Amino acid sequence: MDREQAIKILKILKTAYPKFYADMNKQEAEDTINLWIDMFRHENVNLVVLAVKNLINTFKWPPTIADVKEEMYKLTEEEKDTPIEVWNLIKSAIRNSGYYSYEEFHKLPEIAQKFVGSPNQLREWALSVDYNDGVIKGQFLKQFEILQKRDKEEKMMLPEVRDLVKQIATGTEILSLEERISLKENATNDLF
Repeated sequence: MDREQAIKILKILKTAYPKFYADMNKQEAEDTINLWIDMFRHENVNLVVLAVKNLINTFKWPPTIADVKEEMYKLTEEEKDTPIEVWNLIKSAIRNSGYYSYEEFHKLPEIAQKFVGSPNQLREWALSVDYNDGVIKGQFLKQFEILQKRDKEEKMMLPEVRDLVKQIATGTEILSLEERISLKENATNDLF
């Protein structure tokens, strides 16, 4: 999102909620514009506008950035399978994983892959004499909501935060914010 696009969206909000923005001074307006640019710079502007208009339709007060992000998530998320439907996919994958665990693992939805962990786990379950799908099913059903919540939080993160979390998780060198900005500026300068 660039400055012109942020101003366009904020004008929509100002028109919908004139009393809220009536006493805003020039510095507050600049700060608001800059914050919206920063928070939505990686987002599709048309989606942001659609989310804002959707919220205006039902909100009596101006939506926050978090409200807009939540609405964007709702608009873009496809209909999710129920926990039982996902479990049935896992169960089917286990049955076929004696020889085809890699293929079966990669057919699973992302949330199921996170629960299973790896193709090897599918294979172990498939070859296990003690395999009891009731136990694994119970574990999955308990973890399903947690897995969905983590997935949603990850998708709603700013890309910089997501990158930082991945760096921490993989143990790679973590660059300070100043170093990351410097790298971005150098890359931008190299383009021109």
